[in-house]
Amino acid sequence: MLVSEHDRRIVRKICDEIVKHDSFFLTTHQVPDGDGLSCELAFSLILRKLGKRASIVNEMLPSSIYSFLPGYSDILRIEKYAEMKSVPGVAIVFDCSNKDRIGRPLSFIPESVVMINIDHHQGNTQFGDINWVCENCSSVGEMCFSILEELNCIDKEVAECLYVAILTDTGSFRHHFDTRTIRITGKLLSTGINPERIADYIYHSYPVSTLRLLGHALVSFQYDMRLRTAWAIIDQQILVKTGAFEQDAEIIIDALRSIGNVDFVFLVKERKNEIKFSLRSKKGFNVRLIAEKFGGGGHDGAAGFSMTGIPLTDAVEKFLRYLRKHHSKRAG
Repeated sequence: MLVSEHDRRIVRKICDEIVKHDSFFLTTHQVPDGDGLSCELAFSLILRKLGKRASIVNEMLPSSIYSFLPGYSDILRIEKYAEMKSVPGVAIVFDCSNKDRIGRPLSFIPESVVMINIDHHQGNTQFGDINWVCENCSSVGEMCFSILEELNCIDKEVAECLYVAILTDTGSFRHHFDTRTIRITGKLLSTGINPERIADYIYHSYPVSTLRLLGHALVSFQYDMRLRTAWAIIDQQILVKTGAFEQDAEIIIDALRSIGNVDFVFLVKERKNEIKFSLRSKKGFNVRLIAEKFGGGGHDGAAGFSMTGIPLTDAVEKFLRYLRKHHSKRAG
């Protein structure tokens, strides 16, 4: 499924490192999503079947909707991994455009460790010792398929993980995919995985706390006709009140995107030391260019950035001032 000799060379290089080393550290961006998480799980399964050691360590635990995936229970909390005092031979970072997006797990990757960076975001900083960045791929899951196919080790469990990666990062095959994505998906389905069962877990197994969080957002979201945008704000008090976690908030931005007559939507999430903005577009509106103005990045249709040292309300108003100056237009 590789389309260039350049890709083939990098994949072979990654496979050589997998064969050569015995201990691996797997991580993704701070709030694990279906793509990064599922790739971690797929690699962990394969590495262990090859008789190697693999640890998955992320800044935050993933949403419980992914708990059906094989290997989910093996994900380590940062505190637990710190107690192990383990030094891996290779660190594989999935779905991160730069090292800062890794968060605290980065501190467990010594300079001596071979770092492999596998990503599909525009503007990736090429921070690894080995970098495979494929902007045309639908997901990192699609890229990982090529690596694990090269190793000849895709079984039903691995296929289930990679299918979830592709399913979630394409918005259930609504954006950013092509015929190659469909061919790979077909190969994954041919292993006997059950797409109906997977869809039920991903889209119909939210905990009550997540629906309470969504309910708050639907009551309090805001809409600007001139900007053709809608947004919602999630602060720490709301998370405490609903019992939800930040990683459960993806359902909100999907709901906002369902509003007609908007070009893009954004979700603002308050963290301890930063304000995180997640942007999603409709109708070809490029949110990556907006995110880059604030030091962030991502895809044309999905991007994000953070502000630090500023209160939540001030951060939102600062962003809205920018939008009103540069993107305001009358609804037609």
